[in-house]
Amino acid sequence: MRSERGPAANFGASTDCLNRRLSHSQPMKPVRIFRHEDWIEPGRVTEYFDARNVAWELVCIDRGDAVPQRLDDVSGLVFLGGTMSVNDGHAWLDDEIALIRLAAAQDFPMLGHCMGSQLIAKALGGSVAAMPFKEIGWFEAAKSGNAAARDWIPETPDRFEILVWHHDAFTLPPGAALLYSTEHCPDQAYALGNTVATVAHAEATAAMLEEWLRIYGSDIAPTSVSVQPIEQIRDRLAERCAAMHSSFTDRLYNAWLARVCAYAERPTELA
Repeated sequence: MRSERGPAANFGASTDCLNRRLSHSQPMKPVRIFRHEDWIEPGRVTEYFDARNVAWELVCIDRGDAVPQRLDDVSGLVFLGGTMSVNDGHAWLDDEIALIRLAAAQDFPMLGHCMGSQLIAKALGGSVAAMPFKEIGWFEAAKSGNAAARDWIPETPDRFEILVWHHDAFTLPPGAALLYSTEHCPDQAYALGNTVATVAHAEATAAMLEEWLRIYGSDIAPTSVSVQPIEQIRDRLAERCAAMHSSFTDRLYNAWLARVCAYAERPTELA
């Protein structure tokens, strides 16, 4: 497990509570990120954190790191994706599920991407199963018209483009609210308390996606209406990643980081 804090950059305004903490020399505890394969990196997640001087640490499941069963030394949990299924029976999957349930019992802030969203859904009472078809490529998402979507992604357009690459789908955990849907997979993202999760690869950068295509491009065959060819996925790649980050990813992270800060600022007797 390694800890990081990168240089500041201009990615837009930070949340009020984060500004208060920085101005009073009260930095938050690090955010703990769980990586499941060494080529599925945090990408935009850590770019976003570094731009705001938010410390983070990486638990590398792919290197055999243990899953810490504690929350008192961190301010939030982030679960990344992976090519495995949450139903594969690995011991570390059980450990992460136990940690997610521990965190949920305290409404501790969690953020899930792709398999990470499926892992949280399963831990909190949803189900995860293989879809009749894969969904891979750039697809239009339709934002839900509920209060949760207005709260978590208020400035995201009603329709926006996201990158997805998954074989399995989750059902919403009890009490969770749907944030948006695509034509091929209605249950795409959800929020529950201080937790938000999306099956999309909102964290993907152009360089990351090129690496994924190099390592795992064989997964794209055969193409179909829900599986785009590599050439189509690569089309305007940098431009599309930047547009996804500005219209969706960073706005979702803004809302989550605000909750991380608010959770850290709870009165001591509630902590």
